[in-house]
Amino acid sequence: MEEIVSIELMGEIFRFKTDDDNLQTKEISDFLAQEVQKVESQFPAHALKTNKMAIIVLASLNISKQYLELADHHSNVLRSIATRTARLDNMIGLKRAG
Repeated sequence: MEEIVSIELMGEIFRFKTDDDNLQTKEISDFLAQEVQKVESQFPAHALKTNKMAIIVLASLNISKQYLELADHHSNVLRSIATRTARLDNMIGLKRAG
């Protein structure tokens, strides 16, 4: 079921439609708001109104970096599991043969 979700970023409210689970959508929008607030805290007060796009872009870049780091870590974990599984499979095969 389609729902309208609202998120407040930098004093502005944004609304969008979503088919996703409402709880997950809330978690996602809260995470985005947190990241934007982190970036906002790094800017001087007088720049917050004039550099809104820069703040949003920087928050998006930070989230993208986190995503890529997690994806890389996930790939490394999968490779490690595959290597260990192959080693165990080889050990079991040797025991059966011997």
